[in-house]
Amino acid sequence: MTSYKRPWYKLKRTWIMLFFLVFVGLLVSTLTPELSRNISYLTKAYSEPEICEDALEIAKKDSTVLKLLGNLEPLGSLDLLNGSVGYSQSGDSVGITIDVRGDKPINNIRSKMDVLAENINDKWEYISINIRIKKPDELKQTIAILKK
Repeated sequence: MTSYKRPWYKLKRTWIMLFFLVFVGLLVSTLTPELSRNISYLTKAYSEPEICEDALEIAKKDSTVLKLLGNLEPLGSLDLLNGSVGYSQSGDSVGITIDVRGDKPINNIRSKMDVLAENINDKWEYISINIRIKKPDELKQTIAILKK
């Protein structure tokens, strides 16, 4: 008479499922309430890429940016995830911070572009565009590209 030995995960599947459900419940309960709002902001910003792309085109023409960073590289598809996005309650104005990179070979340079824009007659009008160079410390500064 041979006995069939069941795999360990079949013997413990009730406990595994219970542990998994408790873990997911704790994870969901510790998430911030703003998470769903932030996800919707990111989704909306991804659906309107012209906001960042047009601001980047304006910034590419600035002589100070060209001198310090070189030609700015196009934005990648995941660059918005590294930045931040905030829309007004009515959805007609937006503030975006996104990483930008130039083609100059400077080690460990970190720079961000801050964009404030308003939607007027279904067209985005820029209120301000700034590029902040955060690192290295000797280049640290804020370059005002556009200010209304």
